[in-house]
Amino acid sequence: MREAREVELEQRIALLDLLSSLFLTLPDEGLLERLRALDWGESDSAGCNRIAAYVAARREAPREEVLLELGRDRTRLVRGANNEGMRSAYESLYGTGAANETIGSLNRFYADAGFALANDVHDAVDQLGVQAAFCALLMRRELEALRQGDDVAADQWCEVREHFTAQHLGRWAHDYAADMRQFALTDFYRGVADLIDEAV
Repeated sequence: MREAREVELEQRIALLDLLSSLFLTLPDEGLLERLRALDWGESDSAGCNRIAAYVAARREAPREEVLLELGRDRTRLVRGANNEGMRSAYESLYGTGAANETIGSLNRFYADAGFALANDVHDAVDQLGVQAAFCALLMRRELEALRQGDDVAADQWCEVREHFTAQHLGRWAHDYAADMRQFALTDFYRGVADLIDEAV
């Protein structure tokens, strides 16, 4: 049972790391290389299958064209630079509470877990990529505790993550993903929306 839990954590960490990077960094040559190099077999993940279809359809397109296409779609969807009504990927724009309360609660979660934004991250604490990175950190700590045989600590980290998801990421990420799926111009970002639902 412990081994199955470790494998599941490893898979979820990889998914959250991917989501975090897609929201915190611009699509670049490195991302395109990794996408084109992956072996995209049929997956149980709707998100992976949709992204794989996009990569296959755009494999022969010039790199600059694909990066421009992804960059434009990301700007519309993540930054909210559109006229269609798509909100940016921030909890304060989707949540029901006051923005300052949301930010305060997030900062308490982050501080209590010793989490801080990297110096190269210039985004707000309520951005989806930041919250995904925090969940991945909590899972890494849970996984580390499991590998050290400390089930009590592992369960504590799991409880913090579940509490965080219930109070924050789980309360708004599905609504954002639905909007992203509706407004996306590329199957790549429709796939990312599917991945959000799968991760949260």
